[in-house]
Amino acid sequence: MIEHAVLGVFDDLDKAGQARAALLADGFDADALELKVHNDEAGPVEGNFYVGNTPSESAQHVYDRNYANPVQRAQCLLVVDANDAAMAARAGAIMAGFGARDPNQLSATGGGGAPLPARPS
Repeated sequence: MIEHAVLGVFDDLDKAGQARAALLADGFDADALELKVHNDEAGPVEGNFYVGNTPSESAQHVYDRNYANPVQRAQCLLVVDANDAAMAARAGAIMAGFGARDPNQLSATGGGGAPLPARPS
């Protein structure tokens, strides 16, 4: 059982990868880091190639607004198995620097999520 897990949600795989690299550079063991990428077979939630962003066709239902620039949010989860509370705080601060959000806050705020709190190192 992980006693000091830190989870960070990223919208962008590049940012999640940068956070992972920063954790490794800071001395975290590679075995203590797990990066998961979740994809939805239905496509992105914005700019969906099949249904767009609105449920009906209209003059305002234009390609650029509804189909171009697909956006997938909260697709990447970086999990850190920290040895103690101080390491967990350090991991949270590093991930917050790359835009990680607290997964516990995602549903509570309607999907926007709160940034991970910056913790003193």
